Amino acid sequence: MTSNVSWQELYTAAMLELDRTMLPSRIEAAQAAIRQAMEELVGNHKIGTGEETQAMADALRNLRTLQRVEFRISAPAASQGQPLAEG
Repeated sequence: MTSNVSWQELYTAAMLELDRTMLPSRIEAAQAAIRQAMEELVGNHKIGTGEETQAMADALRNLRTLQRVEFRISAPAASQGQPLAEG
């Protein structure tokens, strides 16, 4: 269960990160920890891990959504429907 606490802490830190310069590394660390925890579950052939696996899959999906939202917000104004100046 140690790995579960670790991925959950890293996931929470990524989801609550307000510093945009820190966000990419937080997301990457959380994703790596979640994938490692998933591999450990599969490798240990643990029974009854359906809820844990689902929580990890949900966390990965949420992190990907956070990445998409962050990249969209960081996009230049021209790509957000404002006309480009022609030269």
